[in-house]
Amino acid sequence: MDKSLIRQRFARAIPTYDCQATVQRTMAQRMVTLLDRHLPPDAHQRVWEVGCGTGLFTHAYLQHHRPQEYLLNDLCPEMQTALEDILDAHTRFVPGDVEKASPQGCFSLIVSCASLQWLENPLCFLQRCRTMLTARGHVAFSLFGEENLKEIRALSGATLDYPSLHDWCSKLSALGYQPLHADEEQVTLCFDSPGDVLRHLRQTGVTGIRKEAWTRKQLEDFTTEYQRRFSTTDGKVSLTYHPVYILLTNPV
Repeated sequence: MDKSLIRQRFARAIPTYDCQATVQRTMAQRMVTLLDRHLPPDAHQRVWEVGCGTGLFTHAYLQHHRPQEYLLNDLCPEMQTALEDILDAHTRFVPGDVEKASPQGCFSLIVSCASLQWLENPLCFLQRCRTMLTARGHVAFSLFGEENLKEIRALSGATLDYPSLHDWCSKLSALGYQPLHADEEQVTLCFDSPGDVLRHLRQTGVTGIRKEAWTRKQLEDFTTEYQRRFSTTDGKVSLTYHPVYILLTNPV
């Protein structure tokens, strides 16, 4: 996991991310709904959001809740430019690598939307989160399941590791978390061409795991195979997203 490359790609995508990240926007809104449905009101006192990006979840969350302290994190310091309208005495942005960060004090809620898959060891991070939670504090996160971007994986292999929802639930229970809610869904987007798929991924920063530039021959082969294998009946091509949602309680 090259975090400097990930940071570079996501920083470059800031101007286009909000427009292109339609699935991530829906995930953010659904996460707010799940928090309202499953968490008690006192869960929103001191909140740490991990991987806030341009603030899709942050803005949606602040329409429903006003924590006494809301600490925002992202690997990219450049994200602050997209958050200026919500930063104040109660809402602060502290950039950095969360796998090395140790914020002061305990949180009533640690939340992350569509970002933990970019950590080198998300399970280790979630284990450490238990030490940063209040008694009966909560962790809530969304990320992606094993079918995510399956078209890209089938043709290039250049995707992240996506454990199944069952694997996540088993491992988190073994860490001592009490499950509150877990579910998943699949969303299919359609594009006019494979080139539009690649442009969409680039404009959301998701190309952060591939260092090498494509040769013309590789791009031609990719385009031909993508159209052959993943064309829809109306002449477009598909791209699959597989959102996963998990809400947990720290039982002690």
